[in-house]
Amino acid sequence: MQPIALNVKQVLFRAGASIESVYFLNRGSASAVTIMPDGNTIEVATIGKEGLVGLGALREDKTSTNEVVVQIAGDALRMDVEVLEQEAATDGPLRRVLRLYQTAFRTQMTYSVVCNMVHPVQQRCCRWLLVSNDRAEEDELSVTHEFLGIMLGVRRACVSDVLRPLNHMGLVRNSRRTITILDRGGLERLACQCYRRVRNEFDRLLS
Repeated sequence: MQPIALNVKQVLFRAGASIESVYFLNRGSASAVTIMPDGNTIEVATIGKEGLVGLGALREDKTSTNEVVVQIAGDALRMDVEVLEQEAATDGPLRRVLRLYQTAFRTQMTYSVVCNMVHPVQQRCCRWLLVSNDRAEEDELSVTHEFLGIMLGVRRACVSDVLRPLNHMGLVRNSRRTITILDRGGLERLACQCYRRVRNEFDRLLS
């Protein structure tokens, strides 16, 4: 396993690209995003130290379904796919936890798709902030309005409109490049049910 630094907006995988290495994050988080033919982009999953970046390596074709980009800077341990295959070939702890994580990850993607279809932007924004807070384990998130807009699939101006009432309620404090969570409980009350359901599934499978 090779230590590697992760920088914001660093692309770890392109959609459809062959996966040659996987990443176990120590700090920070990465986003799996879907890019539509017209260029619109939206996040479908977030990966932190609870999981593995490069789950597609476990499939027969070993390709990435989505583009994966670093969301919050940090560091990771990189492992060649061949090594992962050798370690996961026997029925040991790694193989078992990877199977559990695959189930949890699919749950997260399912709820992300449904959430993006049916829930208002403010609820989805609160969910995103909570998930990022869980992965980064820091209240101050280094993220711009532009990047948050990409993650939510909305225009940058819409992000400002969504964050303004959260600021007024004392739930967050935001500047040009950071969003600080001040009241996590308040965000949970405003977030859609998707956050708690996915969080409970991760806790059930991986705790």
